[in-house]
Amino acid sequence: MLALSVAVVAHQDQRDGMRYWAAGLGVHIASYVFLSQVGNLGQFAGLLVVIVLRASAWALFAEGLFEFYRRRAPRLLIWGPVVAETVAFVLLFELATYRSLVVSLISLFQGGLVLQLMLQTRRHTPGRGQYFLMTGLVMAMALLSFRVLEVMRTGLVGMLDTTGSNPVQVISLLGALVTLILLSIGFVLMSKDRSDDQNRQLATQDELTGLANRRHLNHVLAQEWARFKRSGQPFALVMIDIDHFKLYNDHYGHPAGDACLRQIAEVIQSGMRRAGDLAARYGGEEFLLILPNTQAQDGLRLAEAVRQSVEQLNLPHAKSPLGRLTVSLGVAAMADAHYVDASGLLSAADAALYIAKQEGRNRVRLAQTGKHTASAPGKLVQLVWHSSYDSGYAVMDTHHRKLFAEANDILGLILSGQNAASLADRMDAFVVDIGEHFLEEEVLLFQSAYPAAAEHAQLHRELLAQGHALVAQFKSGRLLIGDLFVYLTQEVVARHILSADREFITFLHTKV
Repeated sequence: MLALSVAVVAHQDQRDGMRYWAAGLGVHIASYVFLSQVGNLGQFAGLLVVIVLRASAWALFAEGLFEFYRRRAPRLLIWGPVVAETVAFVLLFELATYRSLVVSLISLFQGGLVLQLMLQTRRHTPGRGQYFLMTGLVMAMALLSFRVLEVMRTGLVGMLDTTGSNPVQVISLLGALVTLILLSIGFVLMSKDRSDDQNRQLATQDELTGLANRRHLNHVLAQEWARFKRSGQPFALVMIDIDHFKLYNDHYGHPAGDACLRQIAEVIQSGMRRAGDLAARYGGEEFLLILPNTQAQDGLRLAEAVRQSVEQLNLPHAKSPLGRLTVSLGVAAMADAHYVDASGLLSAADAALYIAKQEGRNRVRLAQTGKHTASAPGKLVQLVWHSSYDSGYAVMDTHHRKLFAEANDILGLILSGQNAASLADRMDAFVVDIGEHFLEEEVLLFQSAYPAAAEHAQLHRELLAQGHALVAQFKSGRLLIGDLFVYLTQEVVARHILSADREFITFLHTKV
């Protein structure tokens, strides 16, 4: 039943050693069947089969454990004792006492091999199943040692004596039964514990890079924020972005891009020196470090070390101005400013990263320090209205200036750590205002018989859809301030105001 139970729970698609273990149990149990038939089979043939089966059972147990730990099995050490026991039995058959001693000592060697593997890997084995297994192994070796001592003391051959019951035989049989139960329970629990541990890792690790995933990142960030509020222990965040990664992907292909992400992740993880430090994949080519009990300068030093380590990889990047892969980093520390919640600190790190990229990439920048509140928003990232943006049409220019002012208010509130719910309302209102401006502009587009009115209106719909998407990202906690800034500067200002609107204004001037 034990062997059948283990075989049933064995994973057909995994190299977890369970099938070896089930086979070992089955072979070990078969040895007892043959032991009971020694009288019918003959002493030599019957006991030879028993010896071979029990030695093979130990070998299968060892194979199962080596497979479980994903280590190369030393076949000579595992199966050599099976041959040795067989040869010893044949040569010493007429000398029962010596035969029993040699066979027991070889079995002790087999058990010791398995126990040594368990002791070497115990620190890397999750759960308590390993302790059941080690207890069973120690009991098995204790029984074998007891049998050796009893044979040496009395000359009785113990379990291989089938003519009747004696103390050695009774103790050995009962002990063997308990040992098999402990070994089987232990191995099944070990397999379950590892499966549970793997499931926990899947729930908290990014599949591609092996770093913490976004879900685990949010959990740890909330914990650090709670610790800061409770005890005042500072912490720092480092936001990392791979420079020109989209160009890298387009040029070298997505498989190379995935390999690049894994290499960068390894460099980042190797820089985490303390047990509490967390490296996570934030999304795409962005990573985030959470550094407990860390001041700004310490965070800067670690960030610079990561930047240099990536640069020293010398990974070719044909589309980068530097010709190699680099990263930009933004650092923000809780001890250097006041934020309403953790998202404010995260936004500050993101804003510092954006500044690093704007200044040329491949550098580290520290977020603005000082006290930030909702009534005094930070000015780290702002849109600046230039006179060149004026169209000459007062109504249109007034709308544009109003949208600039609203955008700057939102950027400042994000940096100051404003309450997420009220910020979401502000962003909703901002997108509504953009939509109303577009509607009023479209009335003028079609009334003036502008030839590209339909294309211009389509651009409005695209920009409005992007705005709604950014609001949705913010509400789900996935919005980066850099993405919002790019939307405002490149899409709304450059693509719409300075390009599409400028063409429309030029058309209007020709009609006057």
